[in-house]
Amino acid sequence: MKRRSFLSYLAGLFASAAAAAQTVAMEKGQAVVCDGTTLKCPNGHTTCPTINATMAIGNDNREYPETRVLFDYRVVRCDVCHVLFTKE
Repeated sequence: MKRRSFLSYLAGLFASAAAAAQTVAMEKGQAVVCDGTTLKCPNGHTTCPTINATMAIGNDNREYPETRVLFDYRVVRCDVCHVLFTKE
């Protein structure tokens, strides 16, 4: 194998390995590949967030409802123990 082809082979190998790198969480004794990043729930489980949504609050007035979205806070659900919690 020539030196140039060997170096291009290594560059392609490293690029494909970086593209295939994903985060993995252990859930119920099995490895689960997450789409995004893993997080730790309040019960201590490392999990993939199955619900990851912004939080909306309202005034509970049916005649003139008014809602606001809190973009800094998110509602997240643990995939192991199914607990809903917020993160900032």
